[in-house]
Amino acid sequence: MLKSVASLDYIKFSLAAIEKGLQLCAQKAKQTGRPFEQMMLVFDLDHIGSAHFSCKQFASSFTTLVTLFQEHYPLVLRKILIIRSPEMARIAYASITAILSDPITRLIEMPSEADWKWALAQYVNLDAWPIHWGGNLSENGDPKCPATIRYGMGPVPSDYYVDPKKAMPDYDQLTTVYAGDKHLISIRIKEKSKICWQYMTDDDDIGFAIHFDPSFQANNLTEMEVVYPYIRLECTNVPISGHYVAEKAGNYIIEFDNYYSWFSAKQLRYNIEIEEM
Repeated sequence: MLKSVASLDYIKFSLAAIEKGLQLCAQKAKQTGRPFEQMMLVFDLDHIGSAHFSCKQFASSFTTLVTLFQEHYPLVLRKILIIRSPEMARIAYASITAILSDPITRLIEMPSEADWKWALAQYVNLDAWPIHWGGNLSENGDPKCPATIRYGMGPVPSDYYVDPKKAMPDYDQLTTVYAGDKHLISIRIKEKSKICWQYMTDDDDIGFAIHFDPSFQANNLTEMEVVYPYIRLECTNVPISGHYVAEKAGNYIIEFDNYYSWFSAKQLRYNIEIEEM
């Protein structure tokens, strides 16, 4: 999927699913008169192979997603249950535990192939759970209960893949952001102007943020107001696009960040446009 859509869209979709879950919790609480403030996530890793876990684009995007989740939804989850997980998944999980907070780590359970149905039964009512996932429920003989659960359509056809070499044919700037460094762009704009951007790297991810300096006298980014929060995104296959409407006139600093990288320089292509509204 990350060969056909921007990593930011994947992250937005995942966070939208969490928000939908919170809405369902609120509806259930209203119906029953009892509080429903937490949810359980069940990840089914059936048919997930080594190619998925070795994909740098997925690993980078998933790491960003987990970081955002920990920052903005720390108390939402009751349990994260990962079922039908191959041995490769356990190795991959061990590699990301360093970025997980202790509360999140305690929520995660990854039962063995032999025990996942038993583990599931500890948290859900199997009579209301599809047969396909170890429960007892079917819809007109269909064990997947498609009227209740929305399924993906399978692998994305290669016809939908974006060709990275053709993704940004008309970029304005090309630069190298070295390991441990940042690339900063200073722009003076009028109020109600729209800052538009598009960028991608030749390899791996890069951080992005926009800062505002109304005084024109700030000596570093820490003295400025963050108006577009920092986010680190994988952008090798599909460019990242976005915009921000500047409510105030002043000096804006666009930040491309590779400070976190110890060894890897990033070749960056980007377009920045200012539209007066």
